[in-house]
Amino acid sequence: MKRFVLALLAAVLWLCGCGGQGGPDTGNSGVVTGYVLTAPVCPVERVGQECPPRPVSGAAVVALDGEAVRSSTLTDGTGAFHLTLPDGRYVIKASNVGGYVSTASEPVVISDTPVHVTLVVDSGIR
Repeated sequence: MKRFVLALLAAVLWLCGCGGQGGPDTGNSGVVTGYVLTAPVCPVERVGQECPPRPVSGAAVVALDGEAVRSSTLTDGTGAFHLTLPDGRYVIKASNVGGYVSTASEPVVISDTPVHVTLVVDSGIR
């Protein structure tokens, strides 16, 4: 699993250096935006005390077309991300940062309608 995350981060860094866009230029593209959150964030949850997920700053987010990375980015300080992709079907995958390796993914269809997803990665707190 560590090798996967390292390879994923290497791909993100490489693609960020290349403008972060991949795939054929079909002329039609769409946008996927979203947030990466982590949960649980409280070691002990108590009745009546909320413990909502927290944003993950610097999480690696990739758009996969099968096994191929078509675009990538890192989340901002609020956990938000934005990707522009050619029309098609993708899996949006996010990996948290820090010592606990966790990923979350969501299949999406990109077209002229913007797509919004929220990905929740495991914090490792138990």
